[in-house]
Amino acid sequence: MTVTDQETGKFEYPIKKVNVNYDVEAIGNRYRKLYTGLVYDAMESIGVKGRAMNSGIYPLLHTMKVAGPAFTMHGIATPSRDVKTHNIRLGLMKSMTPGCVQIRDTQGDLSCGQFGEISATAAAAVGCVGAVIDGSTRDSNYLIDMGFPTFCRFRNPVEAFGRFMIVDYQIPIFVKGIDSNILVNPGDYVFGDNDGVVIVPLEKTIEILEIAEGWFESEGRSRKAMADGRDPFEVYEEFGRF
Repeated sequence: MTVTDQETGKFEYPIKKVNVNYDVEAIGNRYRKLYTGLVYDAMESIGVKGRAMNSGIYPLLHTMKVAGPAFTMHGIATPSRDVKTHNIRLGLMKSMTPGCVQIRDTQGDLSCGQFGEISATAAAAVGCVGAVIDGSTRDSNYLIDMGFPTFCRFRNPVEAFGRFMIVDYQIPIFVKGIDSNILVNPGDYVFGDNDGVVIVPLEKTIEILEIAEGWFESEGRSRKAMADGRDPFEVYEEFGRF
């Protein structure tokens, strides 16, 4: 299925949706009760290593969390002002599903703000619940005031048009990772908080959640036991989390 320009009928943008086999809203609510360090540890416990974006990717506001299946977007630095290519966003907006999280690569471009308030407003209108930009944002105060969870590396007031452009979406992309670049596929689970962003492989979304939830409960009991004055070694022996 495609979106066709209504005036010329000459170009089309494919609609590319990823369907997951779980309740996106319910799973998102469960993930948001956790924290990224715990989810990262859960992945490492089953041999899924290095799935954290590297240092410097943080929310605009420390209380922001983001959780949902990845809607991937591939961008490049370009001076092009070709409207037809720029309007690829028509297709990508039609492809977003409720509860998804935009994640944009930028190829290391530093020239402009690659995400802003108008993009966030349009995304939220089709059910997107947040954005992770492996680059920069602008309109930061507007994004904060509208409560749209946005993660980025830096902020930049410069307009992207004529400097940077999204050229494809819902394809595998690379983002900067803690050990090396992370391959992010459409539908992989994106989870971020004030410590950064982790990427859970699509097929591990529920397994990792359940491991992390179990540890979260044990940590709560451990925390209370130590606050009550119990010996830390005894607490660790009983609950297995310290």
